Amino acid sequence: ALAQLAMLGIGFVPTTGLLAQGTGSESNLKISGYVSLVAGRVLSGTLNPDYVGPDTIKHIGCPCYVADWSNGGVYGSEYSALPESRAGIQLQYALGPRTGLGAQLVSRGTNGMPDVAWAYGSHKFNENFEVQVGRKRIPLYYYSDFQDIGVSYPWVTPPPELYGWDATNYNGASLRYNRSMGNTSLSASVFGGREHANESPFQKLYYPAGSTEVQWNNLMGADIEANNGPLTVRAVFMQADVKTINNHPANPVDDTAALQAYGVALNLDFDNWFVLSEATQLTRDHTLSQYKVTAPAMTIGAGLRLGKWTPFINFAKYTEETTDLSQYAPGSYKRASATLRYDLDASSAIKAQFDKNFDTTNNFGGDAAVFRVSYDRV
Repeated sequence: ALAQLAMLGIGFVPTTGLLAQGTGSESNLKISGYVSLVAGRVLSGTLNPDYVGPDTIKHIGCPCYVADWSNGGVYGSEYSALPESRAGIQLQYALGPRTGLGAQLVSRGTNGMPDVAWAYGSHKFNENFEVQVGRKRIPLYYYSDFQDIGVSYPWVTPPPELYGWDATNYNGASLRYNRSMGNTSLSASVFGGREHANESPFQKLYYPAGSTEVQWNNLMGADIEANNGPLTVRAVFMQADVKTINNHPANPVDDTAALQAYGVALNLDFDNWFVLSEATQLTRDHTLSQYKVTAPAMTIGAGLRLGKWTPFINFAKYTEETTDLSQYAPGSYKRASATLRYDLDASSAIKAQFDKNFDTTNNFGGDAAVFRVSYDRV
């Protein structure tokens, strides 16, 4: 799987440059891509005496660290480049001055096979309004649209305390609005659709046996983002009807829940130093089972740009609360990290990151100290 990933990532980058140069004539087709090669391991870990979780997650012995919940990326005590490595290629084709098609294929170390992450048509009514119809990323978080593109942020990957659910994409439509007002740029959107995923990697973390099915129906939401100088603020609301089916032989699941999510991101960037923060709260109301799970999460970090070097420190936390412990055992985590990034050039960087993760509910993975390195390129 890693060999396929590396070939895809390394193979298309030079080709993109050649196609972009072409013969000097303007082309309706634009090709771009990215690659992130990430390797890491759990340096040390602890399963506390009151630990009640599994001994292994995805056949990896615990203590272990789930770095990518959406795609089932887990680190154990041996170095691995499979949990988070990925490569993508993006195609954009202009049908006219205001109408186009877009697609993105992504290959990950966790599966080794290309998946269609994006596939949509777009039309600009004017300079302010644009509609997009097809398959897109759910814009629940600040980095949702570009969370796979490693050069666009200081971490090795965005904080998994926020960026990781059983559905990350949707099939539907969005209407986007953009406008500049003096020194302030404003963008907002409304979106809606549904997602249907079989064999969800997220669900496989909990139910490795049996087939799984996840449905997010009646998904709808809105987001708004404003930027003025060093300050960027974003807010989002989303809701969906969630159905989860798992044919686990010992513990079958057939559940429905009403999902509501709120999020706020606030970033400050003063060139030499910057602060990144984001907070969300997701609530799943299991109406048939008559219990509710509330999951607030947050991340805050600060970095300093010293030429090509960027040291960055971060703290993140995810907490679950339930109204019925007999039906649902909540999981909670907190994590501190330190990252050092070095920009090789304008389109590539290498990073090293140390994480200290605490499984505060002692029921999924245990405490772990993790080290990761990455090479990112667009």
